[in-house]
Amino acid sequence: MESTALCQGLTLCGIVSWIVMSSCLGVTQKLRSLLQPLVSHHVNNGTPTIVQIQKYQHGFLDALFSALSCVVSVPFYTAFLPLLFWSGHVKLARQMTLLMAFCDYLGNCTKDVISAPRPCCPPVRRIATTKDEEENALEFGLPSSHTLNTVCLSGYLIFPLA
Repeated sequence: MESTALCQGLTLCGIVSWIVMSSCLGVTQKLRSLLQPLVSHHVNNGTPTIVQIQKYQHGFLDALFSALSCVVSVPFYTAFLPLLFWSGHVKLARQMTLLMAFCDYLGNCTKDVISAPRPCCPPVRRIATTKDEEENALEFGLPSSHTLNTVCLSGYLIFPLA
């Protein structure tokens, strides 16, 4: 039990130290100035590929992927995680809450550091089913929160925490 508390204390000290050091040394701005031009170049060069893929559109596929994107969105977890607590699966709910919080935090930190634009619309077609998705489409695009949440959830399902 003491080793867990020590590990958590060291982790917290490491995070606070990183925040102080990175803000004093301007690490975020330096990383952004290195990475943003490279990522923006790839976004612009990849737009024709995205347009080609989107030519194979079908109403059923649009509805399917739109519904699947809702399963890895923040409103879904806001409703789903309390149900796990209320149904008595406290350990699972705690693990899922920490995992989703960590994934969202890591993804948003990466978005802030890279500040990569989304592909221009048009020619790229965006499907937004909710008001939240329309607002999220105005944010930076890399990494995709839906993709990050999908990877984290899939990893959790494949390698369950003990």
